[in-house]
Amino acid sequence: MFAEETHCWICHKWVDQSLPGTTHPMARTVDHVHPLWLGGDPLDRTNCRLAHRRCNTARNNQVRAAQRPRPTFTIKAEAL
Repeated sequence: MFAEETHCWICHKWVDQSLPGTTHPMARTVDHVHPLWLGGDPLDRTNCRLAHRRCNTARNNQVRAAQRPRPTFTIKAEAL
C-alpha cells in the first residue's frame, strides 16, 4: 500500500513517506476504511488506505464518538 499510494485518502494531500512514523503528525499510516475494532479485515487490501497520522487519528475519534450512546433526558410532567 505504501508503494502504491502517494496521497492521504482523507485530506487528499501528498504524504511524505520519509517522515518518522512514530513521532511526526504528518507521517504515513495505514488507515482501515472499516475500522478493525468494528470488525474490519486488517489483511484485506481494499480495506487499507494511506493516511497522515493526524488525519487517521481525527477520523478514528469521529467514528468512535458516533458509536457512543447519547444521553437521554426526560422531563416529568409535574415539573412543568
